[in-house]
Amino acid sequence: MISLQRMLGLLMLMLMLLHGIVTFPLELNPPRVVVRYGDSVSVNCSTSSTDHEGMGWEATFGGSGFDVNVVTWTVYNLTDWTIEPKCYITLIDGQQLSIVLPVILYKTPDRVSISVLSHSGPMVEGTQYQLQCDIQNIAPLQNLVVKWYKGNEPLDNVTYSSVSKRPEDVSATLMISPSRDDDGDQYRCRAELDLGPEGPQPHPTVTSEPLSITVHYAPEFLPGNDIVEVSAGSDVSLDCSAEGNPPPELRWTNNTAEGNANEITVGRLRTLNISRVTANATYNCTVTNSLGSITKQIHVLVDVPPQQHPTMLSTAPSTPETMTTLPGTAKPKLVTFPLELNPPRVVVRYGDSVSVNCSTSSTDHDGMGWEATFGGKRLEEHVNVVTWTVDNLTDWTIEPKCYINLIDGEQPSKVLPVILYKTPDSVSISVLNHSGPMVEGTQYQLQCNIQNIAPLQNLVVKWYKGNELLDNVTYSSVSKRPEDVSATLMISPSRDDDGDQYRCRAELDLGPEGPQPHPTVTSEPLSITVHYAPKFLLGNDTVEVSAGSDVSLNCSAEGNPPPEMKWNYTAARNVKLSTEGRQRTVRITTATSTNAGIYICTATNIVGTATRTTTVTLKGGSSSIIYIIWVIVFVPLVIVLVVLIVFCMMKKRQGHYDFIPVNQPNNVPMMPMSTTGEGNHDPEGYPTKV
Repeated sequence: MISLQRMLGLLMLMLMLLHGIVTFPLELNPPRVVVRYGDSVSVNCSTSSTDHEGMGWEATFGGSGFDVNVVTWTVYNLTDWTIEPKCYITLIDGQQLSIVLPVILYKTPDRVSISVLSHSGPMVEGTQYQLQCDIQNIAPLQNLVVKWYKGNEPLDNVTYSSVSKRPEDVSATLMISPSRDDDGDQYRCRAELDLGPEGPQPHPTVTSEPLSITVHYAPEFLPGNDIVEVSAGSDVSLDCSAEGNPPPELRWTNNTAEGNANEITVGRLRTLNISRVTANATYNCTVTNSLGSITKQIHVLVDVPPQQHPTMLSTAPSTPETMTTLPGTAKPKLVTFPLELNPPRVVVRYGDSVSVNCSTSSTDHDGMGWEATFGGKRLEEHVNVVTWTVDNLTDWTIEPKCYINLIDGEQPSKVLPVILYKTPDSVSISVLNHSGPMVEGTQYQLQCNIQNIAPLQNLVVKWYKGNELLDNVTYSSVSKRPEDVSATLMISPSRDDDGDQYRCRAELDLGPEGPQPHPTVTSEPLSITVHYAPKFLLGNDTVEVSAGSDVSLNCSAEGNPPPEMKWNYTAARNVKLSTEGRQRTVRITTATSTNAGIYICTATNIVGTATRTTTVTLKGGSSSIIYIIWVIVFVPLVIVLVVLIVFCMMKKRQGHYDFIPVNQPNNVPMMPMSTTGEGNHDPEGYPTKV
């Protein structure tokens, strides 16, 4: 028979559940833990409930229990990456509730290193390179933040959405396009575990050794004068200082001055010392390294006596398009350059024809012509226009030059700038070092391969997602001949990018003289599939249901691949589980107090797991009130009534009898003696009840 105390406790629990005032009976302290691999951990699980039969821990390591109000889970050397300790309590009605302790087991990486992907040696200014940070044996991946630095300057942060409990090797990348100012800079990457407020502060970090880069760049002249005025017979120093990496070589040409010339080099300073200058002259200073060549003209103007006849410069200044003469005074004046090109520069498609006129307004000349590997014109006398024509231009290095012979023996000339271009044979897009679906939040590198294009310095690579422009890539390297080139784009796709299409476009921006619109070739689109962890759709975390009614708990989540759904709850006869497609539904019919509690839905795919907890509480209605009254009032009455009936039956079986003589008429038969009762008997043998 149920004890009165237990029955009253059960009735009170039923009342509290029906009115929704019962709190969850288990509490963890701390509620979640962050533990370094191999360290110890200890967590208390307590209850304020007194109406339970016991409590304990279920775990692969450190399980404990039973029949207490506090149980402690303790492990001295935690090495189980998948451990999920669960504290449980068994209530007096047989229901068992539990709560899972979230455990983050972490490990700092064995090694963090930085390198340049697919490259060794010096870098070239303006060229893109990919730095790679290799992180070995780190966990958990979803708490990793990779930080990039140049010196002490933070450049970028990389995070990961992939859920992984066990240690993994992972790589992060950073695209850089170094300039000459970056020569000698140091890059570092840092692996940092952001484990939340429960984790160690500051965050555990491991930093790579620094990577020092060497940047090669084309020569560039340092500031200096392009025109130098001197007195006749004086000495002069011409400065042609330039910087470049590798250090450039210098060459002086067109030295027509009288006197001795001596070159002096001190560090980056390059000077030409000339003694006893007597005539105007133009000096060409050319500096060259493996990345390029530049030329600078320095004009020396000599003050001459007024009676001296004006003398023209040996060659024309490059900018502006003028030349210098000396009149009958000490100061020079400028006159227009005698040659004019129409058009002044040309842009030609490889294999097409081209025609340019060179004209002069001067009448004091002996003739003019063109010098070129193709289409050259010999000196023509008594003309003011000569034409350079090529029907099929295929010379990538051609530099046509128009010249004129003046009557004083000077030969000014002008070079025609020619841009010979070629659109690419093919443009294609791919994912570097990856195939198949992408994972949300993970970085990937798209590569655009462009085959056989020229000139490289006019190329613009444009990246698109759908019709949205993402990035432009330009090139500072100077190259006239066709080349194969690749451009890259880093992406970190989200679930919203699933099914999106990426394209890259090779565009030749050839300036105002080039074709309009710019010649372009676009890749075929690259469609991406993005896998992402489950995410629950809208739903209720608390469901209140009347006793005796029905309720359905739906568990719907979206994810890619579509997630598998699973419910975890206390089984009962009136609880059924149904499946419709990938939706799992718990149906409760004629709800009672035993159905109140926590129902846990778990959605899982290969990317991750999501969990939703739904608390079901019962609210009282008219039927529930009647039920409570019946339990409280009538059940005890029935028990009391049963006890009284049993007592009366036992009392009747134990009755007291006496036998006494009775005078009977002769014609009345004597009553037989009772054989069932116990009583007193008189000598005559007649029973008499006392």
